[in-house]
Amino acid sequence: LWEGYCTDGEGNSNGCEWLPVEQIGSMMCQELGYEDEPEFEDALKGSFSDFLDKLPYVVKQEKNGRPYFQIKSDLPRSQWRSTKMSLKINSTADLWRTCYKSPHATVEIPELEFEFSADGKRHTDSIYNHIGSAVYNLGMYVQQANSGLSDDHKDKIMDTVIALNAFLDVPVPWTWVVHDPSGMSDFKPMDEHVEVEYLEPAPAAAEPAAGEAAEPAVAEEAAAAEPAVAEEEQAQQQQPAAS
Repeated sequence: LWEGYCTDGEGNSNGCEWLPVEQIGSMMCQELGYEDEPEFEDALKGSFSDFLDKLPYVVKQEKNGRPYFQIKSDLPRSQWRSTKMSLKINSTADLWRTCYKSPHATVEIPELEFEFSADGKRHTDSIYNHIGSAVYNLGMYVQQANSGLSDDHKDKIMDTVIALNAFLDVPVPWTWVVHDPSGMSDFKPMDEHVEVEYLEPAPAAAEPAAGEAAEPAVAEEAAAAEPAVAEEEQAQQQQPAAS
């Protein structure tokens, strides 16, 4: 949707930076085949505006009293910052937190020694649905590649499917860990329950500290110069006038 309206088809901006929330919501309601907006909102479990608030890579802004939104653009590689984010899953309620997995990120469940690989695509969904998709894809893989897999290989994959399904009931606390070399992955909500570890310093271009640090030095030089200027002015005043 965003690429269709705001890019030239090759990922370059066409100058349209913000989309109106109400109009896009109405358009999606029609294109997805809902009879009316109440039915559309019932499917979303809320308004389209509320739905956008749950998406980590969406930014909203009001202009002239009307809400608009845009999609955060990918960071250039020079602005990447390798990041590790960990969320402890203590109850089924934690599974409905939204996780945005960037095209470069992997997700690990260390208690299962299971990993979602980086596939070059954006994935935004609840943690529950991320796992549900993995369960489905693994099951389909075994079914479609049945003749090409050994019984031992198939059994190991299906054991993983069973374990993932069991973790959806959260029988014991477990951990959802996002490893992202770009630092673009995110959670909604992003709160104190998400432990963030930066694995490298912030990119140089993103640090204004160098410019800010120079200001006190300039101020000190100016302060040091003031007494000398004052002494020179005083000396000039004490000189006798030329006859």
